[in-house]
Order: sequence, then C-alpha cells, then structure tokens
Amino acid sequence: MKNLIIMKKHLLLIIGIAFSLSLMAQLPNGSVAPDFTVTDVNGNEHRLYDYLDDGYTVIIDISATWCGPCWNYHAGGTFEEIWEAHGHAGEPGVSTNTTDDVMILWFEGDPNTGLDQLENSNLGNWLNPNGEGEVQFPMINDDNIRDLYAVPYWPIIYTICPNKRLTETGQANAQTHYSNIANCTPATVGNNASIVSSTAITIPEGCTESATGNVTISVQNFGTETINSFDVEATSNGQLLATESFNGTLETYDVTTVEFQNLTISSDVEFVITSDDDNSDNSLTQFYSFSGETAQKVVVKLLTDSYASDIYLEIKDEDNNVVWSEGNEEVAGNYNTGNESAPTDPTNPLTNNQSYEWEVNLNSLGCLNFFIGDFYGDGLNAAAAGGTDGSWSIETQDGELLAQMVNVNYQGSDEAYFKNNEISSINENENISFTIYPNPARDNAKLTINSKVYDNHSQLSIINVLGEVVSKVDIKLNEGINEIPLELENLSNGLYSVELTSSSLSISQKFIKVD
Repeated sequence: MKNLIIMKKHLLLIIGIAFSLSLMAQLPNGSVAPDFTVTDVNGNEHRLYDYLDDGYTVIIDISATWCGPCWNYHAGGTFEEIWEAHGHAGEPGVSTNTTDDVMILWFEGDPNTGLDQLENSNLGNWLNPNGEGEVQFPMINDDNIRDLYAVPYWPIIYTICPNKRLTETGQANAQTHYSNIANCTPATVGNNASIVSSTAITIPEGCTESATGNVTISVQNFGTETINSFDVEATSNGQLLATESFNGTLETYDVTTVEFQNLTISSDVEFVITSDDDNSDNSLTQFYSFSGETAQKVVVKLLTDSYASDIYLEIKDEDNNVVWSEGNEEVAGNYNTGNESAPTDPTNPLTNNQSYEWEVNLNSLGCLNFFIGDFYGDGLNAAAAGGTDGSWSIETQDGELLAQMVNVNYQGSDEAYFKNNEISSINENENISFTIYPNPARDNAKLTINSKVYDNHSQLSIINVLGEVVSKVDIKLNEGINEIPLELENLSNGLYSVELTSSSLSISQKFIKVD
C-alpha cells in the first residue's frame, strides 16, 4: 500500500462551509503537536511547549482572514468566553476567579495574506470583530503554521493537552471546549515509553513481493520517571528484522525518534519496546499490502461509509484498460475535490453504510490494479463528521485475502495490486462471454466475444444511462472467438452498456465514452 495522504470530511458544528486545502495532509488525532515559538501582534512571544510544560491545555485556531466560517465563529465570542473564565491568570480580559488552565492562541495562517488584513479584511476587523474592544487573547499572523500543522481546511481548531497530544475539536461552544480538558490523559506513575507513530516504507507501484527502506519510530515518555534507555525490535511474521536502541535522557512527555535503516519487508511489521515497562502501550504495527496471486475471479468487498455517492471503484489491467468498475461513474477521474456534494450517480447508486460484494471475472493475465477513488477527499472516514466509517478488501474466489484498506483516511484514492495467473473461464451456466477494449474508449472500440455455440440470430445493442437504445445491429456468432468493431464517434461522453442478446441468453457490460 502506498503512503497515503489523510484528509477528513469537515462538517461545521456551528455554521457555514469549510474552505478546503485538498493537498494538505492533516495531523491525525493523538499526534504529538509540533512545537513552535511565535510573536503575536502586540510583540509578545509564545512557545507552545512552555505552556504545556506549565500544565496548560492550549487551544489553537488556525484561520484565514478571507474565510467566512472562520469569521462567523471568531465573531461569535466563544474564545472570549473561555479566555475570561479559564485563561492565563493576570492577563487582560481574564477574570480574577479564572481556573488558570487554558491558553488560547489564534492564528492567521494563510501565507498569501498580510498582517494588515487582520484589521482591513473584507469581512471586518479581526482584532476587534464586534466593535466592543480588541480581542484579549493572543492574535498571531504566521506564514509557517499552515505547513507545520498540515492545515487541510480553514478553520481548523485543535485542543492540545499538556502531554503534547492534539485532538481536532472544531467550532464547539465554550462549555464543550472546556470539557475536553477532562479527556487529557495524565502521565502514568512509573516507567512508560510509548510508541507514538511510525513512518512507512513506500512500496513501488505494480506487483511486488517486498520493499526496502527506512522507518522512523517516534517514542514518547508517558510516565512520571525519566527514561535513560530502551530497545525497539522490528518483527514480521514472527521473525526479528532488526533492533535499535535509545540512550539518553527522556523526561516526562518528551519525544525522541529511533531510526531503522534499510529494512526489507514482505508483510506487516510490528515495532515493540522490549525494555521493562509498566504499561502496555509500547507496540505499534505498520500495515502493508503486497500483491498476491489469484486465478479466474476475485471478490471485491466494500462497506460504504455515510457518503456512498463519493465512491468510484475499478480494476485495470497492465495496459491500463478498465476490466471492471462500480460506484458513481460521474466521480471517475474527479477525486479529492474538497467539495461536499458529489455528482448524482446515473446508474445503480450505492447506499450509505451498506456492505457490497462483487464477483469479478478476470479476463486479463498479469498484474492488475484495484483502485478506489473518493470525490471529497477523506477516503471512507465518515466518522470524523459524525457518520460511520467504511472499508474495502479484495479476496480470491476461495476466500484468501489479497488486499485490504490500511488507513480509513486515504484521502482521494487508495489502491492495491494483484496477479492473475489464469484467464477466466466461461461460466458453465453461460454460453457467451465478452470484453470491450479499450475501456474507456474514444471513437472506436472492439468487442471480443467468446461463444460456445453458433448463433445466426444475435443482436448487439448500445444503451445509455436512461435505458434508451442508441444503437442496435444484428450479428452472427461463430463458435469460438468473434471480434466486432464498435464505432462510437457519434456518442456523447458518458456511461453506456453493450448488451448482447442471443437465442440462449442476454448479457451486458458497461463502458465509458470519453473525448
């Protein structure tokens, strides 16, 4: 499986539509927040880790001065309410009865807008949005925060706990924001080295059985005791691949990295801290999907998330011909848009949160590519927007797993490769099978029909998505291979079906007409 970019579907909790930056890779919940030192518009310096080390929970809002939903939330006064009741003791606008456990940092994060836009944007004065006095919590114009926090859309709001872990908490009300502090996990008593994350080895495209590369493991001290050393083992299928060690000083909540170089992998890899530890969060598995082998048929399984209309699936052969497709054909080639509403599916729309199984006959030998595309750009990650996540997998006809989804947040697309070592036979209950090449097609295509019988009275029809027959011809089928040219230049672009009707049965196959 390729290293995949992650993006969440963003549904605002309050008002408006989020502005998407579709090429950015969002930091997943539970990530260690990157540290920064910034200066606010009043010349005061702020370092994130200083606040966290002092026990504050930090809420950061990264917005853009041209963003309408950002403005609406900012002008709504939520952060002023939090700042007054829970902000930094002694700061302007903070009550003398403050709980003194929250810091708020607001960022203008679009590098294409200048400092002057904070006071002179088309939406208003961000420093004094309601004309009732300047905002008291720190307001910061920073061109680097967008890349540091991989901002996928405006606004994005994170709650960062003293343990340096972040969670996207969105445009919630003040009470909900403050209640999130209760979700901050304190350090455990004793020794607790915790694996936070790992990078992945990139698997080359195509059918391959192994890959070699470097993997960086991030380890955080989640215990109350200082850690001076630990070992990390990389194992796969019960076999030890390598061991790396850390020696140094790791204080509570500090993070370090351990590098594995030139690992050769052929399946999933588990990284485990093998030193004495008082807790169990010291292992992490990096999942990979390598090409498997099959014959004749595969079974594609899909559990749709809450946005089934966003999904398009296909299998292509080595010549890039589509041998099978399902889902919303109008999404084909149009992925990762950041738009909320996918085009209407013209044929057989998929249903939200439903399980599907498709048995696919394989008429092409060699390396085949399975592809699933998502219109919005959050993969099957509907849970991030309050829905239900989905999943996909591919199995042989005997139930052997060939590939499966590794990360629900696969952004605009996900894919896998597998080998077919045997051409599909004609179903014993059918006398005819056929393929269309190329598919998608432009002005001309070729229909290859494999017939078990001679039939002098067959018909070939081309049918559009409305069920209208746009072309019909009588043909004669000889036993064996029949090749019939299809002239498509008079057809509009879109999805069609070729239907072959003989004296014994009627079968059809979809194709796409393109420019």
